[in-house]
Parts: sequence; C-alpha cells; structure tokens
Amino acid sequence: MAQYDPTQKSLIRMELRRFAIRCQGNEGLLQRADSLREVARLATISLPYRISGEYDARDLQRRLQLVAEDRAKELILEQIAAIFKVDASSRSGIRNKVADDWAALTGPLAHLRHWATLKLAAAGQMQPESR
Repeated sequence: MAQYDPTQKSLIRMELRRFAIRCQGNEGLLQRADSLREVARLATISLPYRISGEYDARDLQRRLQLVAEDRAKELILEQIAAIFKVDASSRSGIRNKVADDWAALTGPLAHLRHWATLKLAAAGQMQPESR
C-alpha cells in the first residue's frame, strides 16, 4: 500500500483512537492506584507498531507516563510521611517495607528510586529525633 492510501490512513486513525482510549483508561486507573507496583504496571504501555511514527501517539504515551510519575511521587511522599509518624523502634521495619515497594519502580519510573531515596534522606535530616 502507498503511504497516502486512504484505507491505510483510516486504519491508522482507528488505531490511534483505540490507543487514546486505552491511555485515558489507564490515566483513570492511575488516579485510583494505591501501590507503586500498580502504578509501574499501568505506566508501561506499549505503542503499537502501526502508529509508532505518529506524534499524537507518542504524546499520549508521554502524557500517561507523566501522570504515572506524579501519582508515584504522591505515593512515595505518603510513605515517607508514614515512616516518621511511627515510633523509632518500628521505623526500621517500615523502611524495609518501603524499600521493597520502591524496588517495584521499573521501566519509565525507574528514575524515581533515586528521587525517593533523596527525599527520605532530606526528611530524615529535618526530623529532630533522628539527630
């Protein structure tokens, strides 16, 4: 088929609409996600080959990853706040659980592991009990 074939254009538009609906659905699920593992799963969406050259499809994929990153940051900040709400004797257990949760940050969210570690260190510096 030629590049400007009307049938091919129509198929690409249909695939693009399907991908857009899938991305919008994942955005809604991301807003309700309550674990970093689920956020990482929803953020990893493959771009169909047929529309891989379309800028609109790449924009949709990038937007989904940005929404996932924002939600992951919210969850990480909640976890850090929870660490410092408990007494000092329970902190090490919670820190280990949080470290396991942060290990689930893979794919497009892998860079947030380092960000989370820095935020935890900064929060530890601000706590008067940890000195």
